[in-house]
Amino acid sequence: MKIGILTEIINYHSGARAPLETAKHLAKRGHQITIYGYVFGQDKYTLQDLRNHAVSVKMFNKPRIAIIGKYISALSLFKSLRKNQPQVILFSGTLPFFLAAKLLGIPIIWIYMGTQFDAILEQTIPDQNVPSFTKVLNKIANLYIFLVGIIIFRLSTSVVAISKYAANEGKRLYRRNVREVIYFGTTRLSSRIKNDTIKKTSGSSLLAVSRITPYKGFHLIVEAMKKVKANKKVILTIVGSQPKQGYVEYLKKIGGKNIDIIIDPTDQKLAKLYQKSDIYVTADRYLYFGLPIVEAAQFSKPTISFNFAAASELVEHGKTGFIAKNLQDFARYMTLLIEDDHLRERLGRNAKQRSKQFSWEKCAQEWEKVIETILRKKV
Repeated sequence: MKIGILTEIINYHSGARAPLETAKHLAKRGHQITIYGYVFGQDKYTLQDLRNHAVSVKMFNKPRIAIIGKYISALSLFKSLRKNQPQVILFSGTLPFFLAAKLLGIPIIWIYMGTQFDAILEQTIPDQNVPSFTKVLNKIANLYIFLVGIIIFRLSTSVVAISKYAANEGKRLYRRNVREVIYFGTTRLSSRIKNDTIKKTSGSSLLAVSRITPYKGFHLIVEAMKKVKANKKVILTIVGSQPKQGYVEYLKKIGGKNIDIIIDPTDQKLAKLYQKSDIYVTADRYLYFGLPIVEAAQFSKPTISFNFAAASELVEHGKTGFIAKNLQDFARYMTLLIEDDHLRERLGRNAKQRSKQFSWEKCAQEWEKVIETILRKKV
């Protein structure tokens, strides 16, 4: 099949990693795959890796013109799609790219990764007094986010969600059922570890991996750490991309010497960080899937998560980790896993076993079935 994937950012260190991995593994199954994205934000390693796996990449410049810049780029996308004529499009992007594809009448499947509101408030740090004007702007932005969501959700040929939670949210917000839930796979970072010895730090090491922005809740993890009553020193390593500098400074202020922040490590370094850690922790408010939870599980690391979004679909409470109802819960589970080596190791083994359920090969196979069904209906 000839499949186009609209994802905009060609970089594994972004939210686009999942569509890019999907593209790569669909290509492995013999399909002709082309990814469409912007020139800005590209990563040379990512581009080379995609091309090494027979994935074509077409990129477009975006004029630096507020609001309409993306729509100007969408004209170039429209011409490219009209020339290449993919049979179907998997969409994971913004409204201008969607409209460009929709005008051609090509079947579009939206990879629904959830709807994230409060974009304006993400520019503020926790506990900061928010001016009334900013709150009004945030409400306007939320309305815009909702309207864009309903346009794409309702006009897509079909919608596939990345978790059951996302599917239920989509139905609640936009009054339409999704066709399927297809979980992402996960990069086998454990294969990046060489035979060299990984030195463990003294004390207990917590690891959190994600984009460094307030909704990821790193500050909640730091506050929970302060409530931990353990005989060992506890260090939190935060690994992320696209950091909001004000939030980074805030985390350093409240965490002090008990946190370490690492920006954009290589996959090899990230693999070592997983290996050295004892427990994976997350407080992501929009945890629609959570690739790092599964990555950590490959290294036999249990996870502690707040009960946000799809947490219960990834963490089996009491078996592969713990799901906390509140800050006190989170601190209690931290203390338990820090103090009880045998429990931590048992949950880690269970987590590693469960991680085998999530693979990009399986993800690609399920996408293949969905696409074939849609194309048969079109005929």
